[in-house]
Amino acid sequence: MNRLNDSTSAFLRESAEQEIDWFPWSDEAFQRARQEDKPVLVDVGAVWCHWCHVMDRETYSRHDVAEIVNKHFVAVKVDRDEMPELDRKLQRAVSSITGESGWPLTVFMTPEGEVFFGGTFFPPEDSYGRVGMKRLLLEIVRLWTQDRERLKRSALSLTDYVPSTSSPLEFEVVDTAFSSIVSTFDIEQGGLSGNMKFPHPMVDQFLTAYSFWTGDHVGIKLSTFTLKRMFQGGIFDQLGGGFHRYAVDREWNVPHFEKLLIDNAELLEDYFVNYLASRDPQLREALDMTSEFALRDMWIGEGFASSLDADVEGKEGGFYTWDWDELLSHSGEWKSLVEKTFTLVGEGALEGGVIRARDDLGEIAKMMGMEIGTFLGNLRKARETLRIHRDSTRKRPFRDENLYTYPNCRMADSLLASSLLTGRGRDEALKVSSKLSGRVTRRLQGGGEGLLEDYSSALLLALRAYEVTGNLKFRDLSLELGREVLGFMTPSGFVEKKGSSEVPNMDTPNESPNSLALRGLLSLSLVDDQIKVPESVISSILGDYMQGPPFYAGSILSAGAILKGMAHIVVVDADERAKLLHRESMLVYHPFKVVELVKEEDRDLVVPLIRSMINQGEGSRAFVCVGNTCSMPVKEPEKIKLLLKSKLPQ
Repeated sequence: MNRLNDSTSAFLRESAEQEIDWFPWSDEAFQRARQEDKPVLVDVGAVWCHWCHVMDRETYSRHDVAEIVNKHFVAVKVDRDEMPELDRKLQRAVSSITGESGWPLTVFMTPEGEVFFGGTFFPPEDSYGRVGMKRLLLEIVRLWTQDRERLKRSALSLTDYVPSTSSPLEFEVVDTAFSSIVSTFDIEQGGLSGNMKFPHPMVDQFLTAYSFWTGDHVGIKLSTFTLKRMFQGGIFDQLGGGFHRYAVDREWNVPHFEKLLIDNAELLEDYFVNYLASRDPQLREALDMTSEFALRDMWIGEGFASSLDADVEGKEGGFYTWDWDELLSHSGEWKSLVEKTFTLVGEGALEGGVIRARDDLGEIAKMMGMEIGTFLGNLRKARETLRIHRDSTRKRPFRDENLYTYPNCRMADSLLASSLLTGRGRDEALKVSSKLSGRVTRRLQGGGEGLLEDYSSALLLALRAYEVTGNLKFRDLSLELGREVLGFMTPSGFVEKKGSSEVPNMDTPNESPNSLALRGLLSLSLVDDQIKVPESVISSILGDYMQGPPFYAGSILSAGAILKGMAHIVVVDADERAKLLHRESMLVYHPFKVVELVKEEDRDLVVPLIRSMINQGEGSRAFVCVGNTCSMPVKEPEKIKLLLKSKLPQ
């Protein structure tokens, strides 16, 4: 047994019985390397990662590999979910040297902490078209012994990334980003062009926002098309809901089967926001099924589990794949509907096939002579019949029950926002919210000091809880957290952690910590105008956006909102009508909106602007502010949408 047995990381604990003398990332490991004059081998992975398991099983568990590693290297294991800030730096260094990145990440370092070589997956012997780990290790040993200076000359320090330039806060940046995204869009399958497809939630939301601002309906058409194609594909769990991490083909057919809390949190928000804009029934169905998945399969009483593994008993996707006859035989009364709606894909590469829709569900409904709502309702019953059979007869994937703060806050935020539509998730989301305080840690239940992503997602959740409940304790918590997030701000942007200069400003495609921080503080500035983010800081965050506009979509959306006007809706609660006004305010689409529900008796507890609204008029009423202009009070819910001046197609 090595040093990993008592780790809080499920990924590290999985390797506790290996022969390799693994260290966790620590000063102790590098001190040992200096004492013994050995290079450091670092393996970065995650408990949900299929190829990480393959490399652990086929490479690191072999006696001959372990013998070489223990004799010639100091071995270090890193969980990227535990240490995302370290993972970012290691990925950047390896990519600069070899052009490779991803997980598992294999890194070779000097005892002084510089990277001199790396890659991703290495089999034990030459295979898969890749050099074998044994041969690679022995070559590294030879070079370390015979040509060390050459290795050191090519080594890279783990440097902090800081934007190299700044971009003016002008709508030209928004226009350029939109044109770039459209030029790389896959018009046949949706999403960004490529042989593998990742969801890009912030790209979808940016495209829809662009249509709202400009009246160019291409944006919302592309985002809706993408979301429907994903929902119909194998990347979506057609029986249990929720999304796998990415697809290995451009058709969204065959996924890598891990399900991550953070991905589903962002996609839940993505489908909710775009449903509000489009009112497409397929987006609503995806939203409902994803929220049900999160509450059924990820909620563990005090928060949400971090991930579900891709593998079951060494079989990739074994929980999710089917034989066609098996699928039909367990469909019960819905056999004909299942046969006409679904097909299997990926059967040549997997043990069984992945379920996906044969065509657009709207087209299938037409073919069957059914209204889309009725069709989706019947299909849901068929899905549920098959899900119950699957869940009750198959071994489930491993669930990582670490309660990481960042993905928990993001999921609670998305559930709380969508609960007004779906009627589910409010209690669980507020339970997560209740665990927040002005000091944020890496886990909900405590632990290491929180990173920027933890503080920013906590701020966004506290704001959402205030929007939904009107409870002033969440407003006060938001202000406290906002001041903490401001402590991460530098002239170059928001740093990863206090004392660092790393500015994580790229969506990966998960929304970047800088986008989260910017969105949170801009939203908070509508609640309290003492909260400010200097334009120069925003310009720096956007600085390198031309190297890949889709990967800056979150921050560019916030920039567009500043230029076109952020929305602030204040509902004064004086009678029963307030519920209707509040619901409409929360469920009307606007790209960047904050809603406050305030009671007349709290006039002495609110800022002067809100106090003046409370003092103006009688009965429940709403004030709609866009940019620097506020409306007169309105009492009719339908007028709120008109005052937001949407340019979306009606």
